[in-house]
Parts: sequence; C-alpha cells; structure tokens
Amino acid sequence: MDHFPDTKPQGAFSALLADQDLTHLELVLRRSLSCDLGGPLLPPSYWRERLASITRRSHLSHTQIQTVHRLYLHIDAFEATARKRDDELKEERERVPVPKTQGA
Repeated sequence: MDHFPDTKPQGAFSALLADQDLTHLELVLRRSLSCDLGGPLLPPSYWRERLASITRRSHLSHTQIQTVHRLYLHIDAFEATARKRDDELKEERERVPVPKTQGA
C-alpha cells in the first residue's frame, strides 16, 4: 500500500509553480544555448527534459502551453543552426587540400 500517493498540485498553486518554472526556463535556456562560450552550457536534451517534466507534473493553461511550445521551437532552431554550422565546417575541411609530405 502506497502511503504517499503521486499527486500533482492543482489549481492556482499548480499554475503559479508552472509560471515560475517557465519564466526561469525562458531566461536560462536562451542564455545557455546562446553559445557565447563556444558551445551551449547544457545540451538541448537537458532543456527538452526540463520542459517535458513541467508538462507532465502540471496542468498547464493555454498560455503556458504556448510558452512551452515556443521554448521547444527555440531548441529546434538552435539544433538546426548547429547542424548547418557543422555541415559547413565539414564541407570546408573537405575542400582544403591535404599537403603532400616529402619523401613519400
């Protein structure tokens, strides 16, 4: 018998917790992915899990769902930009001729 049932906060308290989490994520997620230090502070997979966690544990309002969706789109855009940059670097490396060694 489970003495501590798995319950979600509901009503105004749930909305307040979700608002606080989403406000925090909006600030730190964008900064983390900004690549000011040469790469993200935390990987996109971490941010996706944080958003999924908020979605699972809270009863989100329409506005909160829109915020979650907007943050997922930001992560998607970051990943698309990173893939494009990686592809460009790979193409550039392939174009650079390999110097011939003497005596070969």
